[in-house]
Amino acid sequence: MHCPLIFSLGKRFVLLIYTLCFLGLSSCKDPKDEHTRSCHPIWFWLNDDEKEIPKDRCIFTKLGWERLRCHVTDLQQCFNGNDFSKPEKNMVEVVGNIPGWVVTPSFYGSVTNEKFPKTMEIGIKHQYGSKEYGLPAQFLEELLAMEDHKEAIVIVSTGMEGQLGVSQELVNRIKKKKEKGEIENYFICRSTIAVATHNTYAKEGKKVFTFICTNS
Repeated sequence: MHCPLIFSLGKRFVLLIYTLCFLGLSSCKDPKDEHTRSCHPIWFWLNDDEKEIPKDRCIFTKLGWERLRCHVTDLQQCFNGNDFSKPEKNMVEVVGNIPGWVVTPSFYGSVTNEKFPKTMEIGIKHQYGSKEYGLPAQFLEELLAMEDHKEAIVIVSTGMEGQLGVSQELVNRIKKKKEKGEIENYFICRSTIAVATHNTYAKEGKKVFTFICTNS
């Protein structure tokens, strides 16, 4: 007497279980598809896989306190004299308290007197929110003087915790350069956002000038 009702309820129950199982399986990602960022004792902010990086793209793969790793292309040259030998598999690792790290389409290296004499003479003062101190305006001019910067994306990091000041004069100059069409766009942000922004534009084949501070 109740068989049709029981059969109908049974079908609905089976259908419900099947639906839940299907949704559960579809929401479970293959470990290979999971983003490789993970809690790491060294590479806490960025820990990406380095197996399948396009050879013609400069990409940051790992970021930690006072250290980073990035893939450089065959066309990029280090401007720091003997600081860095030819990197193995084009992977460069930077460790230690350096003033900052720079990559452009043709160059890479740390901020030193070799390419940034005016910046180093003035000094990079780590004062958060300061309008007078911080990264001096001369740094922007020396960065863009390295090579043709027409249609470039300029990324200036303010440190891992946003504690590196950026002088108001630098902000004013970079705004004017965008308004005049000398550069395509600019970003002033924390290092974690800076490396992600750099990677996005680099993968798109954009001309990117990036400054990364690995502390502050």
